[in-house]
Amino acid sequence: MDLPSADVRAMPPSKSAKVLRKSLTGSALLLAVAGLLFWTDRSAAGEPILYVTAALLLGAIFEVCRMGSLGTRDLFPALVIPAAWSVFVLMEGGKTPPALGFLYALCAALAAGSYAIGHAWRLPRSLARLAAYAFGGAVILTANDVARGSMFLGPLAAISIVVLALRPHGLRGLAISVGLAVWIVPPLASLWQIWRSWSTSGLVTFLVCAKIGDTAGYYVGTAFGKHHPFPRISPGKTVEGCVGSFVAGAAAGAICAASGLIPAGPLAGLVAGGIVNLAAQAGDLLESWVKRKAGVKDSSAVFGPSGGLLDQLDSILLAITVALIVWPWLLRGPAH
Repeated sequence: MDLPSADVRAMPPSKSAKVLRKSLTGSALLLAVAGLLFWTDRSAAGEPILYVTAALLLGAIFEVCRMGSLGTRDLFPALVIPAAWSVFVLMEGGKTPPALGFLYALCAALAAGSYAIGHAWRLPRSLARLAAYAFGGAVILTANDVARGSMFLGPLAAISIVVLALRPHGLRGLAISVGLAVWIVPPLASLWQIWRSWSTSGLVTFLVCAKIGDTAGYYVGTAFGKHHPFPRISPGKTVEGCVGSFVAGAAAGAICAASGLIPAGPLAGLVAGGIVNLAAQAGDLLESWVKRKAGVKDSSAVFGPSGGLLDQLDSILLAITVALIVWPWLLRGPAH
């Protein structure tokens, strides 16, 4: 019996096979999200969203800290400390969570301070990480008294940033850590606030408007896409897919408003869905840019052909912030 030649290699999956695999993965994720929403709807204070947010934050941070060239920068303390602080403050804040701008500012400051303390001083890596974690732990312990925590810890972080700035390329790592922290941490930590403002039906509307565009854009782009507006950042994205995504997101907002899921008329729902979709598409492009800079195609292979965790979250990271800023102007009030 003839053996196959060593030069014969497995054929890559066909386009239809890739579509089928991505569809199956997407269906499984949809079922998981549906289960989370059902669980949240049965809770009194939206605790499931906070629990899942904490898990997603940790998973996303692990992933980005191991992503291509970013894995050489030892970014984990600078990202996990703002995440831990944000979740702690939200859990302790109850009905008075921090303002969105304050959350962004504190996350940026914590990321900068943690990274600077861990990298400015010539310490062994284990001691440098310990110093960064000690800084973060002290901040979390003084979370209810920001002025007191800033008085003791602010000068140390500021001195560390100055020392780091005096070193060649010292500010580059600082900028990367702060950029990644404000990109990932405040939006995911604020997902609970969408539920708090517009209940489970509002959260359902947001997720539908943000994610249905991914599906519509993928299928429309696969079937009809010919023009590629971002070849260097996202070669697979097409004009046709972007238009299909926007139409689907805006239509979803109008349908959710007409069905009473959000307290708005169909026109306001159309605008709300369209704005969220544009932010979702911008978030997808931003993640593609980060991946190109890190030298990877997917954030990981956790979901097989659908990529990693960040590849699933990218479209909601900017959209959460945009919804929290814009929706109060478009919707009549909290959903019931």
